[in-house]
Amino acid sequence: MSRCLLLLPLVFAAVAPATAQEVEVTAVKFTNLRPPNGAPGNWLEADVVLNVRPAAGAPGQMVARVRVALLLGFELPATAGGERRLEHYRADAECVALEPGRADVRFYLPPELVKRDLLHGDPKYWGVELSVAGRPLPAARAAYSASLAGADQRKNFQARAGPAAAPNDGMLQPQYLTSFANDYPRATPSFVRREGR
Repeated sequence: MSRCLLLLPLVFAAVAPATAQEVEVTAVKFTNLRPPNGAPGNWLEADVVLNVRPAAGAPGQMVARVRVALLLGFELPATAGGERRLEHYRADAECVALEPGRADVRFYLPPELVKRDLLHGDPKYWGVELSVAGRPLPAARAAYSASLAGADQRKNFQARAGPAAAPNDGMLQPQYLTSFANDYPRATPSFVRREGR
């Protein structure tokens, strides 16, 4: 009988549920849309949809300092020489804190780029990296485009596309830096702002 009791804790430890990740990408949606102020041209909106599950005992039942980094790779129409090329863009935004449930973090490419590069619909390649208070989180499958199905493909994309996006830094913008800053007032988190430092 006592032998049985000694085994019970081992059995319970083996079937205890794994702790869920605090923040996870569930979808990334791309839309061409007009700005709210009636300015000409369409912007490309990238909406990163997150599922937030604060850890037990988290202050205020929130996840603080959530950084969302988006990297895009668009395959552009062929040039006069018949060559197709890739154009990369990257941006990140850090949320002050996120409540449990769904959170949307949006990024935008301005109309000049949408028009110049004929950007319509989803980019060929995209990936999202998340971190909480500086700690990187493992990526869920929904954090990358279908064209980056394997772990090696995703790692290769991040390694090559990150440096390739450097010439376009500042072009992909977080929502708070655009004319969409006040859109979606109930579904937009507060962001850590660093401009002017």
